[in-house]
Amino acid sequence: MSPLVIGDRLTSAGFRLAGLDTVVATAEDVVARVRSAAKNRQPILLTADLAARIPAEELEEIIRQARPPLAIVPDVSGHGDGPDLAARVRRALGVET
Repeated sequence: MSPLVIGDRLTSAGFRLAGLDTVVATAEDVVARVRSAAKNRQPILLTADLAARIPAEELEEIIRQARPPLAIVPDVSGHGDGPDLAARVRRALGVET
């Protein structure tokens, strides 16, 4: 099953050209779009710009509950670096607080 991309209009258009399913979201409706997409049980790629619009606690809950997983990716213009996974691993291991 191919991933569903949730992003802005331009990023979504690029992923559609690559053959992926997309959903265009805005800052106002991104939470509803992600929660709706998660019910379809397919991998989700969410652009970092939109992920930044979701309160951190809510985003963590969405990521934790997503089956299959949700990944945060940069948008088509390269904005949004996504989460610092190395820092998260260090915190989880107790190396960094």
